[in-house]
Amino acid sequence: MMRWRLALAPLLALPLLLPLAWALHTAMLGGLRPAPEAPLIPMLSPGERQSLMTYERPCKGRKDCEPPLTCFFNARSMWTYCTDSRCMTDEHCTEDMVCRTVETGKGGSRLRQCALVGVRKEGEPCLDISDSREASCERGLLCQDRRCGRPCRMDEPGSCPEGFFCREGLDGPSCLPTCEGRTCPEGQHCIRPDLDEDVSVCAQVYGQNCQETPCPGGQECSMWNVYDHPREAWGTCLIRCGEEHTPPCPEGFICRMKYCRKSCDPAVPDACGPHYKCHRYSEKYAWTCQPDM
Repeated sequence: MMRWRLALAPLLALPLLLPLAWALHTAMLGGLRPAPEAPLIPMLSPGERQSLMTYERPCKGRKDCEPPLTCFFNARSMWTYCTDSRCMTDEHCTEDMVCRTVETGKGGSRLRQCALVGVRKEGEPCLDISDSREASCERGLLCQDRRCGRPCRMDEPGSCPEGFFCREGLDGPSCLPTCEGRTCPEGQHCIRPDLDEDVSVCAQVYGQNCQETPCPGGQECSMWNVYDHPREAWGTCLIRCGEEHTPPCPEGFICRMKYCRKSCDPAVPDACGPHYKCHRYSEKYAWTCQPDM
C-alpha cells in the first residue's frame, strides 16, 4: 500500500512552521524504518566532541560528518547538523526529560536524544522529539509511530489494554491503538492515520473519507490526525507532482511539498469549502487550501 507521511501533524506546536519541518524530517528518513541491526551512534565525551572539526556543523548527509558523528535534523531547533548521541540513559537528561532513540536517515544509523516529558496520554498523537510538552507523551509512555503507549511484551498480548496491540519500536515494544472490529461513537469513523496498516483510531472525518471511498487512480489518500485534535481527522485525495511525476498539476492547483494543492484567494469567502481554510506558511509560498485546525 502506498503510504504518505506528513508531518504534521506532526510538528504542530508551531502550526504554521512545523508541518514543513516534519516534511524535511520525512524526506531525510526516506520513509524507511532502520533495520534492527542499524548502528547506534555512541555518546562522546566533551573532549572527543571538541576534537572533531564537523561537530555541530551543518550537514546534508552523514558523509559530511566525521565518524562516529551522524547528520541529524533536530525538530526542536529546526536545524540539521553533525552530532553524537546526547544520552544513553535517563540519568544523562534533566528531570523533565527522558532518553529516547531516534532515526537519522537512509544510512540506517540511530541516535539517543533527550526528549521532553509531556501531557499526551495513552493512544493520543505525539512527536518523538518536540519543543512542546503538549506534543510529548506523559512519563512512562513511549512515542512510537506518533502514538503514545505503555511498554508491553510481544509474547504477551494481554500486556496491552483492550483496544491496543503490541508492536516493536526503537525503544522496545509499546502499545498502539486499534479500533478494527470495534464500534466508534456516533459521528466518528475508524480511520488509519497516515495510512498505517495497523494503527487505527475513532475520529470525526472532515472533507473526504478516502479510506472508505478510495481515491481515483493515480491519487493518494491523506488523512490528517494531529496531536491537538486526537478525535478529528481531515481527509483528501492528493496528486503527486514534481520532476519525476507527469503531467503537471491540474488547472487551479499548484505543486507544493511534492503534492498538488488547491490554490485559493484569501479574499474570497469559503474559497476552500467547509473545514478547510486558505492559508500560506510565509510570504514566499502561494495561498493554498489547508485543513482548518
